[in-house]
Amino acid sequence: MKIVTSEKASAFIGEHGGQVWVWLDPRRGLVGSFVWLEAHCEPPRSSRRSSFTRSSRRPHRFKTTGSDGLTVHYDWGRLDPPDELHFDVKGWRKATHRLEAYWNGCVFAGDDVPPPR
Repeated sequence: MKIVTSEKASAFIGEHGGQVWVWLDPRRGLVGSFVWLEAHCEPPRSSRRSSFTRSSRRPHRFKTTGSDGLTVHYDWGRLDPPDELHFDVKGWRKATHRLEAYWNGCVFAGDDVPPPR
């Protein structure tokens, strides 16, 4: 699994300790279900931000990988790991910045999602 970070994401992660936790958040909608990625610089349930979703309150079995001073704790459940895991920072103001993770360039996880061209 290749880890790709933007410059903003590298700075954001560095300011928050250099560690990232990523897990899957399955959701259901009117037309079907999909799996979203949750990414935070703290473990699930350690702050209000990282305990917002139902999946963050479930037990996880994190595996760890590292790259260039960045430690990534991930839990993909039964899915195979992505080819690439991208990190970026979203939000207009610095107070609302949040870390986003992308599975092979997409916000949705799964082997049926083709990588963007």
